[in-house]
Amino acid sequence: MNDELFNSFVDSGSTNINNLILKNYHKLGMTEKDLVVYLALSMYAQQGITFPMAKDLANDTGMDETSIYAVIQGMIKLGIIELKTVMDHHQQRDIYSLTPIFHRIKNLLSQERQSNQKDKLMSDTEELFKKIEVEFGRPLSPIEQEQIHQWIDDDHYSIDLIDLSLREAVLNQAYSLKYMDRILISWEKSNIKSAEQLQERRKKLGY
Repeated sequence: MNDELFNSFVDSGSTNINNLILKNYHKLGMTEKDLVVYLALSMYAQQGITFPMAKDLANDTGMDETSIYAVIQGMIKLGIIELKTVMDHHQQRDIYSLTPIFHRIKNLLSQERQSNQKDKLMSDTEELFKKIEVEFGRPLSPIEQEQIHQWIDDDHYSIDLIDLSLREAVLNQAYSLKYMDRILISWEKSNIKSAEQLQERRKKLGY
């Protein structure tokens, strides 16, 4: 690389973009064209140009101006960017705000986390059903399954705590949910809702 080309390369600068955008843009409904235009808008924004001309964006991306306008309108509808009017030296001017995408990504990641937690809870609940059926030596009835769901959803007992109540019932050869329920109620009266709280209480009591 000759000196003139090298200097041109260095002087052109670089554009920073959060990796979460690259990893999640397609989940937000963005196309590759959307991403390219968003990158171009980011480049101009980092140069202090918050409302670049469509012809410049077209020249940078290889798209025509009509496509640029269409892509920008599409990203505004998706909530990826926002066209805002601000006051600057007592004059109004338009800018492209690029921050809405981060609110979209935050909501997306939050929904994915909730979905994963829900899937794990369902899986753990199914595993709990199997454990109880093995220990009781019979399938659980629909009413018994509903009882377990109430423990989890309404009483907010943890899966681990219900599992411990099953162990207590088995040790006492009491193979019924009613016995497990009495155990859970007695623990609740002692403000115990999790396996960790039960272990802590047992440590204090010395067993």
